[in-house]
Amino acid sequence: MERSLIKQVNKKNMAARLNTRHVKPVYFPNFFGVKKKTSLKWETLAGEKGAPVIADVISFDASAPQKTREVVSKISGDIPKTAVKRGMNESDYNEYKQLERDAQGDADQLALLNLAFKDQDFVYNSVRGRFEWWCMQMMSRGGFHLSAKNNNGVVTAEFVGCGMPKKNKLKSTVDWGTASSANGLQDIEDAVVAASNEGVTIRYVVMHVADFSLLKKQKSTFDTLKAWVNSTTKLVVTKKLINEYLAEQEIPVQIVTVNPAVRIENAAHQRKTINPWQRKRVCFLEDLKVGDIQHGPIAAESSEALRKIALMVKQDWILITKWSELEPYKEWTKAEANAIPVVNDPDAMYIMKVDGAEWPEDEDTEGTDNVPASFLGENVDPEDHTAIDTENGE
Repeated sequence: MERSLIKQVNKKNMAARLNTRHVKPVYFPNFFGVKKKTSLKWETLAGEKGAPVIADVISFDASAPQKTREVVSKISGDIPKTAVKRGMNESDYNEYKQLERDAQGDADQLALLNLAFKDQDFVYNSVRGRFEWWCMQMMSRGGFHLSAKNNNGVVTAEFVGCGMPKKNKLKSTVDWGTASSANGLQDIEDAVVAASNEGVTIRYVVMHVADFSLLKKQKSTFDTLKAWVNSTTKLVVTKKLINEYLAEQEIPVQIVTVNPAVRIENAAHQRKTINPWQRKRVCFLEDLKVGDIQHGPIAAESSEALRKIALMVKQDWILITKWSELEPYKEWTKAEANAIPVVNDPDAMYIMKVDGAEWPEDEDTEGTDNVPASFLGENVDPEDHTAIDTENGE
C-alpha cells in the first residue's frame, strides 16, 4: 500500500484542487453554515422564539416583577457517516502514463491534471451532492427519509423531522398550478401574517424555480401587479417586479428561487438525476441562514499509521484520502464526512404545500428525538430498486 503512484498528486495539489472550478456549484452553502462538534452528537434548541415579553413599569424602590422562564427544549441525535470512494484501475493508470509521456504544451498538461484528479473531483462533489439533497429536503419537507431509492447504504425506517412544529405546516387555498383561480401572493401574505402572530418575522420565501413559474402565470398575480404599477401597456411579470411589490407590503419579504439537481446511483450502479427540493413546497424563513452542517471527528484523521501510507486533505467537514495498491494495481480516492445538516431554529421555519392538499401523515416534522435504529446502521428489509420514484427526494 502506497500513498500515490501519480506524480502530480501530493497534499498541496490536492488542497489546491478543492478550490477550483471543478467543485460543482450547489445551493446549500447559501442556507447552512458549518459547525464543528467535539463528539458525534448533534443538537439544536427549540422554543426561543416569539415577540419579546415586555418589562413592567413600576414605582421607585419597588422590587422588579419576576417573569417565568420559557421552556426551551433541546433536540439532539447521533451524527451519521457519509462516504464514497472511487478507484483508478491499471488501464486508467496506463492512460495517464501515456498522456504524461506525450504531454506537450499547456493543453496537454491541463488534461494530465484533470486525469490525475478526476477521482478526487468525483468523490468530493459526491459528498457535497448528498448534503445538497439533505439540506434541500430539510427546507422543503421539514425532514428527510433515507430509502433504498435515494441511498445505497443505511436507511431510515420512517421520516426523520427537523423539529419544525406541526402548526408550521401550511397549505395553499388552491393548487398553484390552477392559474385561473390560485392566488399565490395572497397565500404568501397569509403565511407571513400567521407567522407574525406567533412573533416570527418572515423575511425570505424560498421556492423552486418551477413553482415560481406557476406563481408568475396565475391570473391573480398578473391582475395584482398590473393594478399596482398602474400599467396600461403590456406587463412582464418577473421576480424583480414581484419582489418590488412584496417589499412595499406591510410585512416585506423577498422571494429566493432554487433549482438544485443531484444524481442518485443505486446498488446496480444505475444513475438518475433528481430534484432534491420537494416540488410545490415553499419555505418561509426569518433568516437565510437556516442552520449548520454539524460535523464531528473522523477516526482516520487521528490515525498516524494511515498518514504514513495515505495522503489526506480536509476541506470544511469533508476528508479526502488517497492511497494505492500495487498488486493488483489500484489507485483509491475516498471522501468521507461525519456530519448532518441541523435546522437552528425549527420553530421559526414554516413550509407551505402549494398544491392545496393536506400534508402526508407520515411526514412528522417534529419527530427528531426517536431516530429509528436503522438510521444508525442496523439492517432493515431492502426496498424494490426497480421503481424509481422522483417524489420525496427519491
